Amino acid sequence: MSKDKSNHQHDKVKRIGIMLDGFGKTNLSAFRFLVLRMNSVQHTFEFEFLPTKADDPFIKHFSSRSKIDRDVIKDDIPSFLGRHKEFLVFSILNFDLKEIPPDYFILITMARFSENYYAVRNKGLSILALGNWQRFMAPPSLLEFITTLILQESVAAIYPSLQSLFHFGTKGCLFDFTSIINDVKYKVLNAHICYSCRMALARSNHPNLADELTYVLSKEWLGNPSEPTSPASITSKLGYNLFTTKGLEATTWEKFVQTIQQEGVKQLITIVSGIALTALLLWLGLK
Repeated sequence: MSKDKSNHQHDKVKRIGIMLDGFGKTNLSAFRFLVLRMNSVQHTFEFEFLPTKADDPFIKHFSSRSKIDRDVIKDDIPSFLGRHKEFLVFSILNFDLKEIPPDYFILITMARFSENYYAVRNKGLSILALGNWQRFMAPPSLLEFITTLILQESVAAIYPSLQSLFHFGTKGCLFDFTSIINDVKYKVLNAHICYSCRMALARSNHPNLADELTYVLSKEWLGNPSEPTSPASITSKLGYNLFTTKGLEATTWEKFVQTIQQEGVKQLITIVSGIALTALLLWLGLK
């Protein structure tokens, strides 16, 4: 599959506005980087991070520690989107910038919906409420959960009815119906678009989309942490180790394990170098 944007025949790249709420002081640099990196490894969607108004009554819902009524939130989405687009347009005009706001948004929050739902969508907004995620659900990490669900919800921006793609059987497909968040792990780990979903996506005038989604889900593009310019290496420099961190931030134990791994490699190199030097000196002595 070609990664050259000029070789793709999509009618238009679909802009997706990503909004974050309820993460407190969590360092989200690595997460933001990986989401934006997805812009260069697929060409159907273009992700961009956008601010929210903290004093908006809709946004205030997600600062609550108690469970939020999912149906109430769904009904409030249209009015919120109206206010939010006005806020974005005002900001764009105020700074004399180009581009109107995108027409589809994804709000990611660590709040919790009632009845243990983790997603809701209406009109131009999908909400991922991931407060029920727990560390025992890893692997995959919470970061991988979120990036996969972002791809899933982005399809709603171009597909007539995203709900009609979901199937009851669990196939490890991006469009498995998963009623509880713990079951999402199978679609995250398998990087698969099943045959029926492939056919449905092809009929929606996006014949390359299934391959693009599979490529992004496979995470081959992350590369190797030992390669300085690879996404895996960059996320590590941003404080997130893709192979040891489970949540959005590393715990003290995960940082310790990462340090041991890094120092262990350095120690091994030191030992090997010492043995090689000793062998060379002995050889020179014998000579």
